Amino acid sequence: MKQGMTLIEIVVALALSALLLGTTAGVIKAMHERKKVFADRLDIQPWRIELAQALRNDLLRSQNMRIGSRTLELLGNCGHDPVTGEQTYSPVHIRWSLKREGDYDILVRTEIPHGGLEELTATPRPQLMAVDVTGLSLGTFTGLDNIERNEMQTLTARGRISDEPGDWSAIPKVLKLVVRGQGDIILIDELIYR
Repeated sequence: MKQGMTLIEIVVALALSALLLGTTAGVIKAMHERKKVFADRLDIQPWRIELAQALRNDLLRSQNMRIGSRTLELLGNCGHDPVTGEQTYSPVHIRWSLKREGDYDILVRTEIPHGGLEELTATPRPQLMAVDVTGLSLGTFTGLDNIERNEMQTLTARGRISDEPGDWSAIPKVLKLVVRGQGDIILIDELIYR
């Protein structure tokens, strides 16, 4: 009867253990990398949701709009209290602007009270909404038959020569909103039904 293990059996057992540990370490490393990518996506997601919600709220609570080469201007009842930031639904002129500040493309929302004495005395409230936003496109949506016809205007921080906005017009019943980031990545793409 044999008691113990031979040297060959021990070497084989160690080799198999090393292979098993190597494989396990590779799986753990891959899981850790996937967890990091997922966590990075979760970190990005809240500001996209807040940006989409702010744009959607302004568009839903406005009656008129006009579009410039780097601005989207809205007239409606989407005002906020300047101290608390709470929504008051007061009449305001909202200006969404794409700007280039140093190495960064930024999207700024400015709220200007509209109508009455407050419009003459109030200081505009600019608010940084996002960094690395390079394009904002808003268009009417008439269906899938002609995509070019659905695009009203494209706003871009590196945009056109003229910054002059167009004429005020009523906001359509269905809008397609697209916000783009660096490398032409689509950050927001949704239909808004008014």
